[in-house]
Amino acid sequence: MISYNQVPTALRYPGAYVEIDGSQAGLGGDIPTVLLVGQKLATGTAPAGQVVRVSSVADAVAKAGAGSMLAQMAARYRAIDPTLDLYLLPYADNGAGVAATGTLTVTAAPTVAGTLALYIAGRLVSVGLATGQTTTQVAAAIVAAMTDADLPVTATSALGVVTLTAKHKGTCGNNIDLRTNLYGEPTPTGLALTLAALAGGTGDPATGTLSAILGLQRWWYVALGINDAATLAAWHTESQRRYAPPVQAGFRAFTAFRGDYATAATFGTAKNYEHIACLSLELNPTSTWEAAAIVAAAAGPKLYNNPVESLEGTPLTGMVGVSYHDWTNSNSLLYKGMSVMQMTRDGSCSIKRLISMYQFRPDGSTDDAYLDINAGEVMERIRYEQRIGAIKRFTGTAAAKTNEGYRPGLRITTIDDVRAYLLSLYQHTLMQEFGWVQEYGYYKDHLVVEQDPTNPSRFNYLDTPVVLSPFYILAGRAQFRKVAA
Repeated sequence: MISYNQVPTALRYPGAYVEIDGSQAGLGGDIPTVLLVGQKLATGTAPAGQVVRVSSVADAVAKAGAGSMLAQMAARYRAIDPTLDLYLLPYADNGAGVAATGTLTVTAAPTVAGTLALYIAGRLVSVGLATGQTTTQVAAAIVAAMTDADLPVTATSALGVVTLTAKHKGTCGNNIDLRTNLYGEPTPTGLALTLAALAGGTGDPATGTLSAILGLQRWWYVALGINDAATLAAWHTESQRRYAPPVQAGFRAFTAFRGDYATAATFGTAKNYEHIACLSLELNPTSTWEAAAIVAAAAGPKLYNNPVESLEGTPLTGMVGVSYHDWTNSNSLLYKGMSVMQMTRDGSCSIKRLISMYQFRPDGSTDDAYLDINAGEVMERIRYEQRIGAIKRFTGTAAAKTNEGYRPGLRITTIDDVRAYLLSLYQHTLMQEFGWVQEYGYYKDHLVVEQDPTNPSRFNYLDTPVVLSPFYILAGRAQFRKVAA
C-alpha cells in the first residue's frame, strides 16, 4: 500500500484525488552570501554591530561613510565579484581608541615647478608645486591637494610639516602605507621630504557576541578588515561553532597582514585557525582591509564553483605589489599559517597558495589536516549534499533494521537503504559529477551503517570520504646520460 500525506485512507466519496509532492524536485541552492567586517565612520547611516545588506558600492559608502574601511572593502570586493550577495557588519571606532598618525616634513622647497606624486594606501595625491614656494607653502599645498574623500586619512599642516591622521581609531591605521613616486614618477627638482610612517594607533572595536549578531543566516565567506588578536580569536570560535553540529553551516574567512618576514612569521605561528586564511602582504601599498576584501572576492567564488581546485594564479585585482618575500621566506611562511601571493614585474598580484592558519593538534604536534583552505570547504560541501539528500529521501519515513518483505510504496527506511543512498551519492554525485572525491572501492569497504541500539528512530553511519587535493607541486628528477646504457 502506497503511503500518502494528504489523500486520506478513510475515503469513500467518489472522485480522483492526486496529491502533489515536491519534496524530491528541488535541484538548486541559494546564492552564497559574503560578509565584509570592518569599521564605519560616524557619517555612515548603518547601525553599528548589526549586519546590513548592500546593493552597490554607493550604498556601502552611504552606510559606512566615505573613506571608511568598509566602504573601501566593498569597492574592492565588487571590482572583482559582481555576483554573490554582499553584506556589511559595521563597527564604530572604539571610544577609548587612538588614531594612528604620521608626518611628511618638507625639508627643502622645489627650485623648479613640478608635480609631487604622493601615495597614501596606494591612492595617488597629485600636488602641483611652483618655483619660489616656501617649505610651509609646500606643506599647505599637499594638504590642499588631498581632496579625495576615499583617502583613509585627514591632514593638517604647520611650519612645513604635514600631519596625517587615520580616519579610524585603532591598529588599522598603523597599516596605512605612505610613500612617493610609486610608479617611478620624478620628484620636483630641489624638493626634499622626510616621511614618518603612520603609527601609534590603538584600541580596536570589540566584536560583541557574534552568534547573536550573525543570527541564523548562513555566511559562506567572510572578509575580516579588523584582524587584531582578540578579533581573530572571536571569529575562530564562531567558525568552529558554525562548522560543528547542530549548526553545520560554517564559513571560510579571509584577512591580511602587513609586515616583513619576521613579523609575519611571529603573527602566524601564534594562531591555529582552520577556517581563517591570512595573506602576508609584506610591505606593499594596499591596506590590510582592502587586501582582505580582494582575497575574499578572488577566492570565495572560485571555492564555491569547485572546492578542490587549486587557487594558484587567481588574480588579486586591485592589489599593488612593489616587493615581496623571496622563495625561502615564502616557503617558510607556508609552514607558519600564512598564505602567500606572487607578483609580476608590473606589480600585478595573484594567489600563490592560500592556506588556513591551522597548524597544531591540541597536544602541540604539527597537523596539516586543514592545511589548504580547500579542506574545510570541501568537507562542508560534502556534508551539505549528504544532509540535503537525506532530508529529501528519508523525512517522514519509518525506521526498520532490515527489509522483511514490506510491500512496495510503504515509507520505511532500513540500514540497507541508508547505505545504498550514501554509496550512490558518493559514486555518482560527489565523484563522477562533481569530481570532489576518489577511491570509491575504499569508501564502500569502510562504510559502516547501523541502527542505534538504544534509539531505534536513529541510524548512525561512519564514512571515510577520500577527497581530492588542490594540485600545487610537480617534482621530477632528470637523470641524464652521455650514452644509452
